[in-house]
Amino acid sequence: MALLLCVPRLGLTQPSSEEFNKLRQEIDVLKAGQRQILNDLQEIKKLLSAPRGGGDDRSPIRDINTVLNVTDAFSKGNQKATLTLVEFTDYQ
Repeated sequence: MALLLCVPRLGLTQPSSEEFNKLRQEIDVLKAGQRQILNDLQEIKKLLSAPRGGGDDRSPIRDINTVLNVTDAFSKGNQKATLTLVEFTDYQ
């Protein structure tokens, strides 16, 4: 029993001031990084919740009228027929 009282406790020693300062600096760097992440998240939230150019449609693509040159391509049917492309991007 007396032997246990004389042995120094290695795990309970206090860090030196240099080690303490290094730990404090690391903590400060981590806190600054967390603040930056929170700021970025707030900016992303603002961008996502901002109303877009009118209407309820959230698609950035509106009615696009363009001419597609298929002069040399194989075709079947009326050469002056209109073409409608529909893109489905939400497969839930």
